[in-house]
Amino acid sequence: AVFTDALSGAPVAAKTGGPMLLVKSSEVPSVVATELRRLAPKKIVILGGPNSVDDNVEAVLASYTSGGVERWMGADRYEASAQISQESFSPGVNVAYVASGLNFPDALSGAPVAGMGGSPMLLTDDDRLPSAIAEELDRLNPAKIIVLGGPASVSDEVAAQLAHYSRGWVERFYGSDRYAASADIADKSFAPGVNVAYVAYGQVFSDALAGAPVAGIRRGPMLLVDDTRIPSQIADALRHLQPKKIVVLGGPKSVSTAVEAELAQYVSP
Repeated sequence: AVFTDALSGAPVAAKTGGPMLLVKSSEVPSVVATELRRLAPKKIVILGGPNSVDDNVEAVLASYTSGGVERWMGADRYEASAQISQESFSPGVNVAYVASGLNFPDALSGAPVAGMGGSPMLLTDDDRLPSAIAEELDRLNPAKIIVLGGPASVSDEVAAQLAHYSRGWVERFYGSDRYAASADIADKSFAPGVNVAYVAYGQVFSDALAGAPVAGIRRGPMLLVDDTRIPSQIADALRHLQPKKIVVLGGPKSVSTAVEAELAQYVSP
């Protein structure tokens, strides 16, 4: 029901080849329990504190793993983002991605890219760099920082601050809206002829969030569409990418069958 902890965790899941499963705050849905039984994981990591995933759920999850259950968390979304990064990445990373912790679309499109490159995703406020994130960037000492989203999501002042934590430079992937940003992230991260492109509804985070680690593992872009239309920037990106396959994430209420049918014209044989 809340996107923030999983956004920071999606690149880690891709990096380690593990799935991202969504639960309710006080319940493991039956479909997720069934999938955990099928997966038989050696370890389960909970992302977020007890307000997001309570202790009862943690106890239930222990019955689905042959190993232990860990929890990566913080006092708020920014501390949790820093903790997830600290648990998963050593200093000297090539790239660190920074996205808004208040809005999800830019980070969703960027999560597979971060996962492919073994890079952390760190969340920031729109007009200030949280101290926990500043400390984590100082530890990571990245060669480069990529900001996901325009100045309305991550201000120019924050971008200027980020320059102090990079051994190289700060770059911004963005567009006039969430769809243009999604297209820009894909265009700057993938060459034409990708094996697969993932398409998800851009107004709700859940389907794309569960799919982001898969996109990272399969090395495919995550492109956001409206429920009843393909934005022109996304159509342009698909023409450029020439995917051999397109996977729609979510049912017809998220991405209509008309959009699904239209997507077929962008698949390259």
